[in-house]
Amino acid sequence: MITLKKFLPYFRYLKPVRGHFILGILFGFLFSISSGFGIPVMIETVFPILFGESEQAPEWLQSIVEQFFSNNVQGGFLIICSLLIPLMVIVRAVASWGNGFFMNYTGFYLIKSLQKALFDKIQTLPYSFFKENKTGEISASILAYPEQIKRIVVDMSNDILKQPLTLVAAISFLVYKSASSNSFFIAVIGFLSVPILVFPIRMIGSYLSKRSKKIVQNQEALASWTIETIQSPIEIRSFNLEERQKGRFHSFIDQIFTLTVKSIRTSLLISPSIEFVSSLGFAFALYLGVQKGMSQGEFLALFIALYMAYSPIKRLGQMHGLIKQIEAPLNRVERIMNLEESVKSPTNPVKINKPIQGHIDFEEVSFFYEEGKPILESVSKSLKPGEPFILTGESGSGKSTFVNLIMRLYDPSAGIIKLDGVDLKDYDLHDLRQQIAYVPQMPLLFNCSVMENIRIGKPNASDEAVYQAAKDANAYKFINDLSNGFDTVLSEKGSSLSGGQRQRIAIARAILKDAPIMIFDEATSALDKDNKHIINIAIGDISSNKTIISITHM
Repeated sequence: MITLKKFLPYFRYLKPVRGHFILGILFGFLFSISSGFGIPVMIETVFPILFGESEQAPEWLQSIVEQFFSNNVQGGFLIICSLLIPLMVIVRAVASWGNGFFMNYTGFYLIKSLQKALFDKIQTLPYSFFKENKTGEISASILAYPEQIKRIVVDMSNDILKQPLTLVAAISFLVYKSASSNSFFIAVIGFLSVPILVFPIRMIGSYLSKRSKKIVQNQEALASWTIETIQSPIEIRSFNLEERQKGRFHSFIDQIFTLTVKSIRTSLLISPSIEFVSSLGFAFALYLGVQKGMSQGEFLALFIALYMAYSPIKRLGQMHGLIKQIEAPLNRVERIMNLEESVKSPTNPVKINKPIQGHIDFEEVSFFYEEGKPILESVSKSLKPGEPFILTGESGSGKSTFVNLIMRLYDPSAGIIKLDGVDLKDYDLHDLRQQIAYVPQMPLLFNCSVMENIRIGKPNASDEAVYQAAKDANAYKFINDLSNGFDTVLSEKGSSLSGGQRQRIAIARAILKDAPIMIFDEATSALDKDNKHIINIAIGDISSNKTIISITHM
């Protein structure tokens, strides 16, 4: 069950624009008062005068006319009354614009801030989070769901404040009129229909909540499926999977379409239900008013006031449906924001004031994802600089887990890992990872220039240092042969390069970083014999004072 309290934490993102938010609310108040009270008063005042009943004009209006139109009182009434209606409309229009602009500004600021917060939060989450959640789900949480939360936090906040005030203003007009007529009594009769509206709103809201969850699940599955398809063009074509992928994609789209149409069809029932029930009470109230001898002006003013009163009720009913629709995305975002960082920097970290030597000690280290299913169990091992360490084993034997623990992508379930005699947990996380260069089997290259991709290893490195690292990795020649040499912008993930070329750029990146600990995970698997030989020589030249860890798969 979702409650408005769940949205309160998101208001902290509005702190920098609280002035805009307050202005939006104030303009909303002006809109509400002008709609619910000002217009009915103006209609009741002006309508009879325009049709020749100037004796019914209030004293303030009579004094104005007598002062400025003493020679033509009737013409003065006509001029002023003709101007009063557009004046009230202008006030209402300005209030509507101000409310719309400032609330939209606030809303889009919330989207921006929440997207940033979600992205930043995800950067701190454990490696397991990315293994347990599909890319499409994570992407939707960052890019799509803040927009929906904005609809509640900002749009509904606006309505919660504006719509009830409009209702109060309309009722206030009726109370004001009740002193001299039966308008208030008639209005009470008209509003007796309101409690009846609760039942269809609640039933429809419950249905929308269930549909919303299914739509979100299908949207996330579609996003993941689409990303997977786009990233696998070779596999799809080599196995003739084009028609299979098309079929699955079309199926997702059709399911989302069907669920969305059903959801919209049901949500649109809220407004007609409110209008039908309220119109009965509305008609009954007006019937009684005519029976009791209301004037034309009173009738029209009561009509407008009741309309202005029922409009907020209708909108509040729609808001209930919106809350139900937003429940699933909200829960997704809330889950991410409440996730604990399993790997954290200590409050008072050990400072690295001198170069790390690279002595790594595993002391009775165990690790498991699930209790009772250890990946590593009571491992004790010492790794020393200048003594290359080779990890060999079958898939699932714990090789990747071993190096992931060194990089603190995970922390041991039991035991201690020390670097130069200090527990890894006692180092600042950023400082620790700065001491490690990692070359995966399938390296990721970013959508930027080759120069920038290599310089990721050391952002302040000179061009000459980058060139030398490329030469050591035997990548200098093929990079210079690219369309713009080192300034060539790579396509997404470096897909325009061969696997061997991507590996050599990744190795150049690691060489440039010149970290005391270097990890190579099948880093030369895509290279031919000659390139492997050259790179192994380069690694050998720099390994005399470094801790080198190589992973090979059987």
